[in-house]
Amino acid sequence: METYLKIENVSKQYGQFTALKDISLDIHKGEFICFLGPSGCGKTTLLRAIAGLDLASSGKITQNGIDTTFLAPEKRDFGIVFQSYALFPNLTVAENISLGLRNQGKSLKEVDDIVIKWLDIIGLPDSGIKYPNQLSGGQQQRIALARALSLSPGLLLLDEPLSALDAKVRSHLRDEIRRLQRTLGITTIMVTHDQDEALAMADRIVVMNHGCIEQVGTPQEIYQRPASRFVADFVGNMNFIPASVVSDSHIRIGETLLPKPDKALLRGDYFELGLRPEDLHFSETAQPNNSSFPVQIEALEFQGTFVRAECRLQGEHKADTIKVDVPIRELRRLALERGHFHHVNIAKQHTHIFQAEH
Repeated sequence: METYLKIENVSKQYGQFTALKDISLDIHKGEFICFLGPSGCGKTTLLRAIAGLDLASSGKITQNGIDTTFLAPEKRDFGIVFQSYALFPNLTVAENISLGLRNQGKSLKEVDDIVIKWLDIIGLPDSGIKYPNQLSGGQQQRIALARALSLSPGLLLLDEPLSALDAKVRSHLRDEIRRLQRTLGITTIMVTHDQDEALAMADRIVVMNHGCIEQVGTPQEIYQRPASRFVADFVGNMNFIPASVVSDSHIRIGETLLPKPDKALLRGDYFELGLRPEDLHFSETAQPNNSSFPVQIEALEFQGTFVRAECRLQGEHKADTIKVDVPIRELRRLALERGHFHHVNIAKQHTHIFQAEH
């Protein structure tokens, strides 16, 4: 695949503080990439370095074969949409969209045609004469999107564009942005701290933490094969169950001995088993030759299509609760109730192994 944006060894310092540490990443033409991570992880700093709003301290950024590392933002080929819409309140919607187009030296007729086309695309054909404060947040964000895209940039940058909107509008606009991006085939980078957003929208996710990249992969890879404990914890729900290796063939969880899940584990090792709540299953009794251990159900939380059972390992009072997601049809069969004891089965293929955090 053709590399459209190449980031090589980019670092960014603010005095003593290192916001980005030696970041390298290739982004392909037409790809939708999400920078995902907690606040302060460097994702917005990296986006701003790509835009030229905050220049990198070292390293190199190449866009479409051109070295843009130290170019002024107006010399770069991108459109940007911020969380705050950033529309001019004293200009009409049509004027907000046409501002950049007029600066490009287009004729009035051309500008009008483009504005009409974009208002149509974003589903607000009659809003050109309105002012931003007459529109809802979701509509204003669409206008900001149209303004960025009307200039036909090679790269679209989205800085948490949905986080100021309520859940329903957010989910609708999420689908709109993805559909538009696919139709236009425009290379897009979106910064978000919302894992659901990243999983739903991205072709590839770049998970960041403390100014470093922890993992780059498709949503499925990130979710099913997290490269580190941080990624496993940040994306989706993950149980971290403390365990120790007690012999060449067995590990101990709580009071129970189970077959060793990985040959590389050595006697005396302490580690954590990482298991998603939907990959754990209840059974009435211990399974022969299977990995199962007894737990007591402490709480049942209704989540719509499933119930999340919060359980505690028998004999363990300090350990975190273990979450098990039970589909509604299973729930009826199992007749789960608080206080009941059940066995939890582990499937080896869904088990991740992480070094214990001391």
